[in-house]
Amino acid sequence: MLGAVAGAAIVAASAALAWRFLPAFGSAPLALNVFEDITKLSGLDAYQGMTHGAAWADFDGDGRPDVYVTNHLNAPRLYRNLGGGRFEDVTARVFKPEHLQGDKHGAAWADFDNDGRPDLVQLTGAIQGMGAEPKRLFHNLGDRFEDVAAAAGVDNLEGRTRSPLWLDLDGDGKLDLFQGAEARLDAKTPPFTFLQRADKRFEAFGAALTPAKRGAPFCILTTLAADDKPVVVCRLMDPKATVQVFDVSSLPARTLDLLPQTAFEDIAAADFDNDGQMDLFMVRKSPPAALALGRPSDNSVVASMALGAAHGEAPLGFTVHGPGPLQVQLGASSTSEPVPVERVHLGAQGTHPAALRFELPASVGALPALAPGAAPGVYIGLTAPDRWDVRVVAGPPPAGKPHAQELQLKLSAAGALTKLEPTGPTAAEEAPARLFMNRSGKFVEESEKRGLNRRLVAGINVVAADFDNDMHVDLFVQASGDVGLQDNLLLLNDGSGKFRIVKEAGGAPGGGGGVGDSVTTADVDGDGFMDILTASGGSMGRSLGLPSDAGRYRLYRNKGNANHWIEIDLEGTRSNRDGIGAVVRVTAGGVTQMRVQGGGMHHRSQNHTRLHFGLARNAQIEKIAVHWPSGAVQELSGPKADQVLKIRETP
Repeated sequence: MLGAVAGAAIVAASAALAWRFLPAFGSAPLALNVFEDITKLSGLDAYQGMTHGAAWADFDGDGRPDVYVTNHLNAPRLYRNLGGGRFEDVTARVFKPEHLQGDKHGAAWADFDNDGRPDLVQLTGAIQGMGAEPKRLFHNLGDRFEDVAAAAGVDNLEGRTRSPLWLDLDGDGKLDLFQGAEARLDAKTPPFTFLQRADKRFEAFGAALTPAKRGAPFCILTTLAADDKPVVVCRLMDPKATVQVFDVSSLPARTLDLLPQTAFEDIAAADFDNDGQMDLFMVRKSPPAALALGRPSDNSVVASMALGAAHGEAPLGFTVHGPGPLQVQLGASSTSEPVPVERVHLGAQGTHPAALRFELPASVGALPALAPGAAPGVYIGLTAPDRWDVRVVAGPPPAGKPHAQELQLKLSAAGALTKLEPTGPTAAEEAPARLFMNRSGKFVEESEKRGLNRRLVAGINVVAADFDNDMHVDLFVQASGDVGLQDNLLLLNDGSGKFRIVKEAGGAPGGGGGVGDSVTTADVDGDGFMDILTASGGSMGRSLGLPSDAGRYRLYRNKGNANHWIEIDLEGTRSNRDGIGAVVRVTAGGVTQMRVQGGGMHHRSQNHTRLHFGLARNAQIEKIAVHWPSGAVQELSGPKADQVLKIRETP
């Protein structure tokens, strides 16, 4: 056996649950209780508001995955895993208060200086798309974090950055940094790529990996060929160019023409059929309609309306039934485009409220008929004893803004609000997800063939993992909507090439207030089964403000079954310490599974990077093979199942 093997065995889940045996493929959803909500137990239930992904890592070296959440315009938090599904907020203990401010987007852990402690990069925006804001690189000192971004050369003040990606582009054993970004609203094009040089310093080096467009908000690292060479798959922000694949096995990176130009929100790379080749699954959602409606609770409604010439002159709006008085809150997605109270017209008299948060009595009266050419604004009235009517008349775009203004309205009552009906256009049917199966480097779409679109959702984020440990990789889709949540989607891979929908996402449907944001995976309690964390404070574009105020985190524990498993931590020596870029194959029961250590990154978020393999009924592993980024291939024979195994690269 080559290399050092360490790690304590963890007791496997003992409950033999029937859901580990999937019935034959069919159209009926499966009724399986896979997850249980442990949010209250965890202590992650205290926060409510904006979210922007999550990032998992064992920052304190105790063997348990901890989680950092950025919370967008609110202060981020770092939660230390205490075991047993419980977490402690240690933010104030390890971060300086001045480092917790700003317009925070994606974050990612990695041991960039190879000292054995994971460090954290936190990306930020650029002040309304045209300003300057420092990015953070938090060096892990063991008991606290120090921001070294400026000294390291990655503060990238003018970058309108979104999601980071750590990877070793030049093969020198040191991690480099890609800062995914949207295009600035001026002509400036800040760098995307920073190569690490000597003394923990980075150099902006655009030629290493250059997106074809000015907007490339996120990328993932995987491999798509039998030679295990690394590739980077990037989402581009352009109607005609949406995806770009780079061969990063040598520099400058070369573009590969592998995928069609198709819009998508997030992407998961996994070997779904265990043929030794990585496949690609894309979640998608339809463009937002002029009017979007959400239900944070039985007695509240949230509406978002995009107002501009493209939507015509007909008023947008909706009706809803319920008791008065109503509590009304009105705002705009952008703080630079406020709503004047003079444009809010109440009842038959068209009176104006004193502020944008007010109480509307049942005596307000009905709305008058709105003739063509009516003054732009928001009109609210009571047209029947319990029927409230909301209409919005569009005006020209704000000065200097080519796009429509986005208004948001929240109505709340003491009793239930019912019979919510739009009086304007709503969203079309959701866009189907796309699954591209890898056939020796050629990608063939098999979404419909494999049953992935029997239920369409507005997919905003996705993770791939073997949730039932049956040796077949499954999918979990975080669903969204413009201002209201849809139920999430759990798709179990039955091993015959088909995926089965599980009712109510197997116990993790989400729901409640907010806007779907992200989902991440980690084995939180160390039982060998993958748990999930969802976030519903989606806070970009029209969801900034009232809808995202109701966002929250939900931690779902995987209830497990009697199947076996193994989890692997990599430690590079010639390669980067985290082994990012490594390909690992595990053979058990004659079946070989593969995983790529891609750093856990996908859109907005980072899964825990510990590699997880379900082993079904196999208590013994025949072989583990690791193809390290350095080119070294390391093999281990006969490890036992049900343990966390640390594999150190042979020097």
